Amino acid sequence: MQRLLLDTHVALWWLTGNPRLDHATQELIAESDCSISTASVWEVAIKFKLGKLDIHPTRMLDACRAGSIHLLPITPEQSAATVDLPLLHGDPFDRLLIAQARFEHLRLVTVDRRLAEYGGDILLL
Repeated sequence: MQRLLLDTHVALWWLTGNPRLDHATQELIAESDCSISTASVWEVAIKFKLGKLDIHPTRMLDACRAGSIHLLPITPEQSAATVDLPLLHGDPFDRLLIAQARFEHLRLVTVDRRLAEYGGDILLL
């Protein structure tokens, strides 16, 4: 069984049934041990408050719990590991996801090509 970390937009697509998440990826998520970072919940909360997203962060939390998606806490070690990443991507949420995926040996699922430039175990949709 694969262990996946869903990037924020992938998690939102899964949550809303967005057709950009193709059938094969939906099956992969259903058959895998999936996690969503606390950073993603925080990002959704910020964007909801700014009016950039219509999804309340508690809806995301409820869907994760109902769908057996693990909520991955942020550890101090993961936060510190971001310093070792090259500055390929300026988004602090995405840099933290890369560090968490590496630290926890998870495959990061994303459509962000810039994240794929970090290398490692990344599934680029």
